Amino acid sequence: MPVYSYKGKTILGKVVRGKVTADNVDIARNLIREKGVIYIESLKEEGSSGLNMEINLSFMERVKLKDIVLFTRQLYSMINAGIPLVSALRALEQQVSNKKLREIIKDVAKQVEEGGRFSAALAKYKDVFGDLYISMIKAAEEAGTLDSTLKRLAEYLEKIEHLRSKVKSAMFYPTFVLIMALIIVSGILIFVIPTFATIYADMGGTLPALTQFVIKASDFLRDYVGWIIGAIFIFVVVFKQLLKVDKVKYYVDMFLLKLPIFGDLILKSSIANFARTLSSMVSSGINILKALDIAAETSNNKIVQEEIKKVKNQVERGVSLAVALSRSKIFPPMLVNMVAIGEDAGNLDEMLAKVAQFYEEEVDTMVDGLTSLIEPLMMVFIGGIIGFIIIAMYLPIFNIANLIK
Repeated sequence: MPVYSYKGKTILGKVVRGKVTADNVDIARNLIREKGVIYIESLKEEGSSGLNMEINLSFMERVKLKDIVLFTRQLYSMINAGIPLVSALRALEQQVSNKKLREIIKDVAKQVEEGGRFSAALAKYKDVFGDLYISMIKAAEEAGTLDSTLKRLAEYLEKIEHLRSKVKSAMFYPTFVLIMALIIVSGILIFVIPTFATIYADMGGTLPALTQFVIKASDFLRDYVGWIIGAIFIFVVVFKQLLKVDKVKYYVDMFLLKLPIFGDLILKSSIANFARTLSSMVSSGINILKALDIAAETSNNKIVQEEIKKVKNQVERGVSLAVALSRSKIFPPMLVNMVAIGEDAGNLDEMLAKVAQFYEEEVDTMVDGLTSLIEPLMMVFIGGIIGFIIIAMYLPIFNIANLIK
């Protein structure tokens, strides 16, 4: 069994060295943590020429929203328990499973340990944490409310992730069923229909128009299946690249908002996201103009993003937020009224949070309803296509006497 030598620090900052026997590196790390070492500076397998046997594949990983949620929730728990920020970051560095995030936390901890600000260290990884996260941490550092802000951030991110997963599941389910239907039908056309075509060809005679259509479709698919798959692949790749162009993204998002049922779902989720983001920013003491800028940047829909920017420009000129929102065609009266009440009463963040909760519940209800509605519709759709093929291929049997020559 391999023996690992290590060097690390305890929660009090004491440097410790030692050895552990374990089957692999992960087990060795766990054994070392059980000894009270929260930061492992080095971990090497003895007899490996001093080389760390771990392969760093962090560049291949992507930090997902759920990884940031878990990191924020754990960091809040440690800070709230009175653990210093650097010690908490060092502990989390050893706990997170995402290798890329682990490297980021390591660098952030190092910068903070050297006297840098936490928000400035996070700003180096703006593409991972985003403007909202960094701005709220910066405001918390100035106000001395890091623990409560981390809690608010964790709750905000959890709700945003839940909302996104709901919308994705609503969009993914019919797409998945449609793809499976196409695969099944393609399989029938490529592997089953040719057998019937051979039998009918030997009989001679003229086949019904419906049967001829299915056989021709089968022949076409068999001859060009490679080209069709290649064309689909190229289309997907090109389309993904085109989505990076603002104008293309704008028109695609406009099309999505005009879709029946799904358009309403996307709009409500965007409004919930906007209200939740703005509420979190305002409650953290961030300037409304800065908050609107960040809310626009975090919007997943280009149409909504452009409307938020228009609202921000009006607020910048002295127009109240409620009036600016009322001049837009996409923001519903409920949002406008709640914002107006919040501005008058001085509790804008609370009103926005209530709006966000309302639309999040609306999205949940819509997704549940869509799932229960789409399932039978898709089954009927698949059954209809397969039934059409079966009828087309069995029609000649009903007219067998005229078919045989």
